Order: sequence, then structure tokens, then C-alpha cells
Amino acid sequence: MMPPSMQSVHFEVVDDSYSLTSARAHLGELVSRARYSHRPVAITEHGKPSVAIINIDDLADLEDRAAQAAHYAARLAGHSGVPLAELDAALDRMDADDAR
Repeated sequence: MMPPSMQSVHFEVVDDSYSLTSARAHLGELVSRARYSHRPVAITEHGKPSVAIINIDDLADLEDRAAQAAHYAARLAGHSGVPLAELDAALDRMDADDAR
């Protein structure tokens, strides 16, 4: 068993889930639902969640939070990194580099 600090935590954040067949038939509706409700919509295969449709702004927020968490983890581990005050600018530069 993993120590408590290493165990993964799963939060149920998806209210709606649809089979792949149903999602195909209602894709436009599901995209609108995820876009305007800011709640992800899960698509299942063989009864198990496989992928999610998520509002693009919410995805960007999640990516920023992940980068910030990685930054804090690196700092706690004693690694140097971008000062937190400069993190947004660094993320913007990374996004610009990715777009090229």
C-alpha cells in the first residue's frame, strides 16, 4: 500500500455521463452543455469513463493549476524555478512557443 502522501485522490466532478453511442448521436448538445455549464461531460466505453468533454477555458485553468502545483513541488524539493510572481508570464511564453 502506498503511503498516504502518495495515494491518488479521485473526486467525482462529472455529473453527466453518456455511452459512446449516445454521445455520437447528441454530440452538439453535449458540447453545448459542457461549454455553458462549466461541468465536464464523461463519455463511457463498456460502462467505464473513457474521455470527457470540457469547456476550453476550464481546461486552460486546469493546465495553469497543474503548472503552479509543479512549480510549488519543485520549490519544495529544493529546485530553482520561475519565481511565482513571474509564473503567469512564463506560462504565456510557453503557450506562445507551443503555438509556433
